[in-house]
Amino acid sequence: MEDAQRVDEKAPGAPVVLLLLAVSMPLPARAQPMPGSVAANAAPPAATDFQLLPRNGQDDVQQWFDRYECDSLAKRQSGYDPSHERSGASQQTVSEEYRRAMTACLAQHGYDVRCLPPVSPPPPSPALYAPPGVQQPSRGLRYRPLSMQLGGGYSIAAGSTSDYLHDGANAGAALTWFPSAALPIGVRIEGNYTWLKPASQLLARNGVGYNKGQVDVYGGDVDLQFSLWHLPSRQMLYLVGGVGRYRIDTTLQKVSGVRVCGTHFCGVFATLLAEEHDTSPWERSWNAGVGWEVALDSHTAFFVEARYRRILGDSNGMEFVPIWLGLRF
Repeated sequence: MEDAQRVDEKAPGAPVVLLLLAVSMPLPARAQPMPGSVAANAAPPAATDFQLLPRNGQDDVQQWFDRYECDSLAKRQSGYDPSHERSGASQQTVSEEYRRAMTACLAQHGYDVRCLPPVSPPPPSPALYAPPGVQQPSRGLRYRPLSMQLGGGYSIAAGSTSDYLHDGANAGAALTWFPSAALPIGVRIEGNYTWLKPASQLLARNGVGYNKGQVDVYGGDVDLQFSLWHLPSRQMLYLVGGVGRYRIDTTLQKVSGVRVCGTHFCGVFATLLAEEHDTSPWERSWNAGVGWEVALDSHTAFFVEARYRRILGDSNGMEFVPIWLGLRF
């Protein structure tokens, strides 16, 4: 009973465990092996494995975090590391101390514990990607705290926007940060530029009869990226959405061709008869969509995204669907 109390007093809380996990992931020499990895299969002690029977309905992810926390505590109390087991009577003694500390800690976390020979694999890993330092295929998605993406594609005018703008092109870049391999949520900062062509309704504005023009939309977003799942065979589906600020730059022109003939040639030259230019203030916007990513090699992935973006400017606003594809590395 005293052992159980000592375990409860010294056991770190869940936020501390998450912090330790995030810090330790980039350092394979110090990192606790993730369940399901090659290193994790070699980590349990040769004489004992722990089968957890949750009393409070803990899922696989919670079981893994509790096992990780108790393993760290048992190592400190016993001075024994199952992944570096050695023969000898003294090692057998400390391994028993490790087993008792591990069992007491897990009991405090709401588990009935059975000590069995290590015949079954550890629980599934909560990691989104295979962690650094673990042998993995040359083509496959892996955890990177920071990644950059570059891309471009086609923008489709939607809703009432399609009445005065035609579809166009887009290009952009983004930087995404995933705080931990165990969390499926990342933060993305991105910048975008979209070129759209004015439709006849916009060209006829003010009765001037414009026949040429361009609408440029540029700005940036702060988004959240939520990975739904990953397939070890290289693919992943994710959701993305957030808020941003954009400006709309509109240029309308009335151009007429003038035929000029000289002694030996004739040519048609464009003459600008009228021009109107307008730039909006920075307007609020929001976007939401879905993306698909597939690994090309161990460092590069191809992605495709389709999102709905709405810029909250005037009473009607602007809405379009940018389809973006490119590379993430």
